[in-house]
Amino acid sequence: MFAKYFNRFLFPHKIKQFTKKHDIDILHITGMLNSFYCPFSRAKKQVIENQGSDVIRTAGRYPVFKPFYRFFYRFVDAVIQDSNVAQKKGLQLGAPAELNEIIEIGVDFRHFNPDVDHGKARENLGLSNEVKMVFSSRGFKDLYNLDIVLRAIPLVIESVREVKFVFASNLSGFMKKFDKLIHELGIEDHLLITEQIDHIREMPFYCRDADVVVSVPSSDSSPASVYEAMACKTPVIISDLPWYRGKFEKDRDMIIVPARNVEKLADAIIQVLSGEKKVDIQSAYEKVFKKINYQTENGKLEKLYQRILGSP
Repeated sequence: MFAKYFNRFLFPHKIKQFTKKHDIDILHITGMLNSFYCPFSRAKKQVIENQGSDVIRTAGRYPVFKPFYRFFYRFVDAVIQDSNVAQKKGLQLGAPAELNEIIEIGVDFRHFNPDVDHGKARENLGLSNEVKMVFSSRGFKDLYNLDIVLRAIPLVIESVREVKFVFASNLSGFMKKFDKLIHELGIEDHLLITEQIDHIREMPFYCRDADVVVSVPSSDSSPASVYEAMACKTPVIISDLPWYRGKFEKDRDMIIVPARNVEKLADAIIQVLSGEKKVDIQSAYEKVFKKINYQTENGKLEKLYQRILGSP
């Protein structure tokens, strides 16, 4: 841990040397907490990629960072972020209005798509096709409300007995946090916790094999895990947050529930698994393919680079 923070004091010098030696055109920095490297850069231009948590949560929870953000934005030539929500928050914190664009990371449809082989994840988990699979790949920090998902399980199994809730997480960390709650709820037989899953080689199969993907955090900017499930034509249940508005249609492209409401979440899961409530997976897929495609988004980033460098 000491080495991790100590290296931060060495990086400015290394960045200065590297950008000068190699005559770097653009230094692209991810995360506002790394923006203090900008003054040391000798690249021709600096780009900051605001992460949602930077501007939506961190600056609000720790106001001391607000003047820090305002100061280091002065060294930035362009800003990108993945949502309108993050863009508005960044502008409030002093991000430049010019060359300030929304560019998604984008879904890699070479890996996440409806043609992904069905059954591979279920085979790894020992699940038959008769067992309903509810999948979550979000972390176990409080933000992601996995306690709410766990508390929904007893209500779900009253109506859907053959169901497994699969969490892709760090097993030891997950159990350390939730072991007591799991035993109190008596849901051990309906849980499967994997170790963290390789994003490219394995995650598409889990998205494809799930009957529904659940993502109900209290804050979000533009969740790749949700888009990837939609790209595999798997229904998703998400918390009611601003990021999806203007991109998707409520209760058509996905099911929307309050972030911390056990009963509403359980009811939504039951209705999707039983077929009482259907998601238009074709509509969801088409919107993700059109609006959040990594090839399209990479093209936007390339054009932004050309503009700030003054290239044709």
